[in-house]
Amino acid sequence: MINFLYCFDENYNYQAFSSIISLLDNIDENINIYVIHKVEEGINFFPKKILNHKNLNILEVYKFKNDTSKYPNLNNAHVSEATYYRLFCEEYLPEMESVFYIDADIICVNNPLNLISENTRELLKSKFVISAKTEVYRSSNNDEVFDRLELQSKNYFNAGVMNINLKKWKRLNYDYYNLFEKVGHKLNYWDQDLLNYLFDGDFFEMNPKLNKVVDFSHYEFVKNLPPNEVIISTNLFLHFAGSHKPWSVNGIMVKISDIYQKEFRKISKSHFHITHKIRSYSLYVLYRNIFNGKFFKLRNKFLFITDLIKSLLKVKIKTK
Repeated sequence: MINFLYCFDENYNYQAFSSIISLLDNIDENINIYVIHKVEEGINFFPKKILNHKNLNILEVYKFKNDTSKYPNLNNAHVSEATYYRLFCEEYLPEMESVFYIDADIICVNNPLNLISENTRELLKSKFVISAKTEVYRSSNNDEVFDRLELQSKNYFNAGVMNINLKKWKRLNYDYYNLFEKVGHKLNYWDQDLLNYLFDGDFFEMNPKLNKVVDFSHYEFVKNLPPNEVIISTNLFLHFAGSHKPWSVNGIMVKISDIYQKEFRKISKSHFHITHKIRSYSLYVLYRNIFNGKFFKLRNKFLFITDLIKSLLKVKIKTK
């Protein structure tokens, strides 16, 4: 049985719920899900639709209790301290050979279990501790990240999806707080940079279908994107990475955000999930998208305005 791990805080509850329901609905056998959370230490905050799902075998939630005062580069970041929780996963998880880590901003669009099982078998037979997907290869255009982290390899991986050989991971026994002091000033991309600093290309390459990165800062400005059906049919996990998200006002105007919002509706009584960094900026973005015509291409415009007002007033989202 495959073990999955999520790490998030209360600001990402609904994103994680949407990710988990998308996973459960796409698989055909039972799985175990483990959560390391900033404030919760029980499962009662989960929607009933997840708790009662036929494909859920175990759901365990652990409250993160380690010192968080020295985590680097979090001021004004679009990520929270929870991004560092996975570094300490062996302190919380029960005994298991491997665990498949997924960021909360990832949506499952097809059954990934066969490919994950194959990846796990190969990982456990190999010398490697983790499996991940290369995000960038060293070139003259991206020397900065390799030089900044003093990497000798040519591969920098995306840590949003990782398969972890937990027994080997435990044996690493890194002193992360010492590393924060030593290299914290180098970590522009938080624990992903730290993990790349530590492994320096020494990882088992993952099939890219398990981590298809969708960068909204790019998708917002691209015309003639392939239909969502094509994007879904060729991938297993869609990773909505970066600072622009499908639950922002700007992101919702991009059609690919429908993939996320569809999953959100499964666990919520609201139609749109909308969050704000700065509420006045969201209103400005709405005005801009009315002016450029994108708003009028949005389906269920009345429900969007209704949910936008609720989100601006901070009305609590009701789950199913």
